[in-house]
Formats: sequence, structure tokens, C-alpha cells
Amino acid sequence: MTFRNLTLYLKFGLARIYINMINFEKIPIVLKCFRVKDWIHYLGYTLLSSILSNNLNIFNFFLTTFLLSYSYSINGYYDKKMEKKYFIIPLLLSILMFLFVSPFSISISLLLLLLPSLYSWPKVWLEGRPILSTISNSIGFTLLFILPFQSIREVLRYWSLILLIFILNTVAQLIHEIVDFKKDKKINKITTTVKFGIQTSIILIKSFLLIIILISFLLMKEFLLVSLSSIIFSIYFLRQERINNRIRKKFKLLGIFVGVVYLLDFIRLFA
Repeated sequence: MTFRNLTLYLKFGLARIYINMINFEKIPIVLKCFRVKDWIHYLGYTLLSSILSNNLNIFNFFLTTFLLSYSYSINGYYDKKMEKKYFIIPLLLSILMFLFVSPFSISISLLLLLLPSLYSWPKVWLEGRPILSTISNSIGFTLLFILPFQSIREVLRYWSLILLIFILNTVAQLIHEIVDFKKDKKINKITTTVKFGIQTSIILIKSFLLIIILISFLLMKEFLLVSLSSIIFSIYFLRQERINNRIRKKFKLLGIFVGVVYLLDFIRLFA
């Protein structure tokens, strides 16, 4: 078998595995083990940056799927003390995807494998360390946006946009920590919010939202729709006095809507 035939065989085989993961009677098992509903919307990051970098490689989407499956399943394994190590499956599939993506994407993927491991592994447990728990989440989801880029030059080219994504993810994480404050405190998970208090986290959220507005004005000349949607989004949540589960759900849903606006802006400019 030639190398070309082997590559084609692997591609079709991986596509078949991917389809099996999302179809028919296996759907409930996959959703439960890999918490697909918790992260499916983050595939939007891969779509956005693929258009931005003109790199619509389907295997970047497969890779993102397996990386997210790994991150959430290893976290579930340690948090819920599960008996079966389901996270090994997406770990191996992620590594297999390295055959079909750029060297730069591989380096980002290695970070995306390391970070959730340190986040969840009890001996390090970044999840239970203030500041580190928040920042590691923000970095992880921002790396998903960077993954389809093909060089560090592209990262530097869009540094302000990447910073915007990072801060949005930081706000999302702080909201999550506020909502889970009582539960985290009960199990001695010392997040940033548990360590410094809800009021401090709210101040941080509002400060970050103001920074998002500032960055959006700086981006307005190049990304008009991105800037306008980010400003409106930030102003809306700046006006919220309380942070609760309803606000968390709104942040997620409106965030997805803003992501669609980003997509339209990128298509307008680059497609």
C-alpha cells in the first residue's frame, strides 16, 4: 500500500469514526461521556478563524471536536470519579489528526492537550486554584480560535482580535464561577470567585467589558460588524446588576448570536 493510499484510507476511516460519533443510537452515549452539548458551540471558533486565515481544512474541525471531547471527558473523569477512562479515545484521535493539519496547528493542539490535563489532574488541579483556574479556561478556548492559523505571523497580525476573544472568555468564566460559587465553596474548589468574593468578580467582569468596548473601537476600521456587535453585547451586560444562572444562559446564547455576526463580517471581508 502506497503512502498516498494509506493517507486516503486513514482519511475515510476517520471520517467514518466521526460520523459514527454523531449518529443513530450512539448519540446518547456520546453526549453523556463527552458532554457534547456543553462545547458544541465552540466549533464556531474553528469556523471563524478558518475563514479569517483562509484555511478551511475539514480536519481542523475534526481535531477541534476531539480536543474538546478530550478536555471535557478528562474533566468529567476526575470530577465525577468515573471508572472508565473515556478520554483516551479522543486523545488518540486527536493525535491521529496530526497527520492532516499544519505543524503550527499541531503545536497549538499539544497545548490544548496539556492544559486540560493540568486543569483536571488532582496533583496539579488548576481548576481549584484561584486566578489560574480562570486564566487557564480563557487561554484554552482562545487557543481553539488560534488553532486553524498556519503561522505565528497570523497570530501577531490579528493580536487585537485574539485579545478580544480572550477577554470575552474570561468574562464568561467569571460568570460561571459566580453562578457555581456555593457549589465550588462546598467542595473546596478555590476558584477566583471563591477566593476573592462575588463582588470582586463582578467588578472584574465590568472592567473587562469596558476593555472589550475599547478594543472594539480600535478594531472598528477593519472589522465593523465585529466591533459594533461586541460593543452592544458588552453594554447590555454592563447594565446587569445581578449575575445568576439566567444571565449565564443569556451570555451564552447572545454570545453565539454575536459569533454569527463575526462570521458574516469575516465572510464579507475574506470569502
